[in-house]
Amino acid sequence: MALRALHVFMALGLAATGCLQRSLPVPPPSVTSQSIEECPASECPDGGVVVTFVGEAFPLAEVILEDRTPLTVGPRGEVLGGVARADATGAWRFTLTPQRDLATGAVRAPRRGDTVSIYQVTAPPDSEVSGVREVVVGR
Repeated sequence: MALRALHVFMALGLAATGCLQRSLPVPPPSVTSQSIEECPASECPDGGVVVTFVGEAFPLAEVILEDRTPLTVGPRGEVLGGVARADATGAWRFTLTPQRDLATGAVRAPRRGDTVSIYQVTAPPDSEVSGVREVVVGR
């Protein structure tokens, strides 16, 4: 009976420590600054702008930015955005610029008031995806 109690105690102990060792969710990258430049009307229709985001993420993570405003989504569902790579200290920078759709010739550009979703994928071998940070392009 004592041996059985010992096995139950060890199993409970292993189960408890297994729960304590679960990894925490990866937080979204921070955005420490945002700068906006006006864009010529010929390059950015309907008041588009050029937006540069600067922030911090996990070292060597990929930082993904997507303008989620419906007006910036292409005719085939393309999202206006891109990817930045954080350096060894976690610093990253990305400039969201107008993009021309080669099939239609239309230009999609970020605008003031657009919502940009930003998340990160940590470097291998773990490669975990973070939660999303929503940032509004300044007015």
